[in-house]
Amino acid sequence: MAALLLAVPLLGILAAYGYALTTVKPTLGGLIAVIGLVGIAGTGLLYAWRAFTGASDE
Repeated sequence: MAALLLAVPLLGILAAYGYALTTVKPTLGGLIAVIGLVGIAGTGLLYAWRAFTGASDE
């Protein structure tokens, strides 16, 4: 349920970026922001899908 509550706003933000990229000239700051958003979301997904949730290799 928590993943759904996070995924819906992120998809909305990505849709807004996609719409903006097709209707206005993108700026460097906007492109950096969307790359950061995708990187942060991707890192969270990789963390959630790691082999042993809660396990430590230390």
